[in-house]
Amino acid sequence: MSPTSIWSQYRDELANDPLLVLGFTAALIALATTPLAVAVLGRMDWFKARRGRVLQRPSFASIIIGTMLVMSIPAIFAAMVLKSRSFDRNRYEFDPNRTWSVVEQGRIYDDAVKLDAAVKEEYKRISLERKNLVENVKKLDTAMLALRAVAGTSPAVAQRLPAVLQTLAGIRKSVGVDGPQQLEDFTAPPADLRAMAAEMPVAPVAAPAPGFAVATSVPVGDGLTPVQVEAELATVPEPQRGLAAMLPLSGLPAGWTVGKSGEKHLETFNAENLYEKIDGRAESFIQYGVKGMAYAFYHPTGDPSNELQVYIFEMADPLKAMGKYGSEKPEEFQTVAVGDQGYTTAGSTLFYASRYYTQIVSTADDPKFAAFALDLARRVAARQKPGKAGAAAPSVAAAPEPADEAAETETKPAETKAKPAAAEVTPATYFGLLPAADRDGEPKYVAQDAFGYSFLSDVFMADYKAGGTTWQGFLRPYRDADEAKAVFQKYIEGVKKDGARVDKITADGADEIVVSSNIGLVDVVFRKGNTLAGANGATERAPAEAFAKALAKSLPGKVPLMGQ
Repeated sequence: MSPTSIWSQYRDELANDPLLVLGFTAALIALATTPLAVAVLGRMDWFKARRGRVLQRPSFASIIIGTMLVMSIPAIFAAMVLKSRSFDRNRYEFDPNRTWSVVEQGRIYDDAVKLDAAVKEEYKRISLERKNLVENVKKLDTAMLALRAVAGTSPAVAQRLPAVLQTLAGIRKSVGVDGPQQLEDFTAPPADLRAMAAEMPVAPVAAPAPGFAVATSVPVGDGLTPVQVEAELATVPEPQRGLAAMLPLSGLPAGWTVGKSGEKHLETFNAENLYEKIDGRAESFIQYGVKGMAYAFYHPTGDPSNELQVYIFEMADPLKAMGKYGSEKPEEFQTVAVGDQGYTTAGSTLFYASRYYTQIVSTADDPKFAAFALDLARRVAARQKPGKAGAAAPSVAAAPEPADEAAETETKPAETKAKPAAAEVTPATYFGLLPAADRDGEPKYVAQDAFGYSFLSDVFMADYKAGGTTWQGFLRPYRDADEAKAVFQKYIEGVKKDGARVDKITADGADEIVVSSNIGLVDVVFRKGNTLAGANGATERAPAEAFAKALAKSLPGKVPLMGQ
């Protein structure tokens, strides 16, 4: 190698890593100049040591050993620099994410027999791990089935569940599980030829059973025939039969089919076994006095990959139906005119009408599904509240025929006909008592623990805003004035216990009215007759006091209760 090439290589290395090359150069210089330095210093009597008054020269061996020790420092550094330019991969490389196989670790085994035994043992361990993985995937499948049952009443979850199941299908394939979970049970039951023959468009050979009508065949996409609907309803327990009759099972738009749950097209549940369908959420419905639930689902003809699921809940009264409806309303929705109040979101439609709360949940955010969901909602609402929007929904099983109604009307005395019907009291009645001016958003119903008070439940309220001041206007009617007075006293005792300042004032129409202030917020609460009302959580006193006084003046002396 010529000096020119050495110098060129040195310049290249210096340009790439100047610090390392300069250190290496200094080490070589120190290594080369150390013997010269020892020789020069020896000639200058540098190594002579004083022993008393005599200077003694060190031995030759000690000088050589000292020189070697000094030269070892740059030598070791230069060797480390040279070694850093390359390394033994098997000795120095370490990857924490890599698992070394038995063969790669074979150097620890004395012979091929021991290596073979180690390989077999490792195979047993891997087989056991795979078995555990398969069992855990099966357990995950079971959990996903329960999750799907719960997600059926949540549009957002129901639409994301198919993608999750598709991801799990890839995991099953990797571990060798051949039975991926499906949204539908595609195992066909044995064909019942007699039932198929009964549905053929032929004339019946015998008179139908009482209560069942003879119907012609209807295309599959149009739903069930009236005969099939009657047969399904005949298997439903009497308490839920009227509820099940609200499910639209026939006369569907072309291209839609009623799904089948086992051997039936509908399912019904009561409060005791509701958990079988919506395990994990049944308790929240029981808190609102649920009496029963009817269920059916629909999907495009020939395409069961997505579906519309219809849940009709019968609650204790219209108030509980509205409360449950309001508690599950999302932040983003589009209001629709169906039932007493309804909204659409992500292709689904949910509403309440009278004492019924209906969820029509779509697994696909698709305009086709959204249009059909809204159509189903209107059909269900029409059966829940026929005629006037405020009429109570009669039980289908006990509903009289039109002819019977006409005959009854003809036999009634004239004075009975002239008697005006009392207006039905609904949640809308109470919301209508709250002022519309300065209202910020839709009114709300709070079933329990309103404003953090355990004694204050079934409260009707709305948010208000005037200028920069916000507050919540509310009212709560009770059975009588004594009950309202007792709750009013609990309120005063509660705010005083929390350290609030309470001032009594007067207002036109109010039996009692107080202003309480604490931590920068003001409440103005009054009692009038059987009603407790006022403004809560105002940031300033004047607007809240003006609101409460106006509400006290406008409220009737006795607010009627629902169901009376």
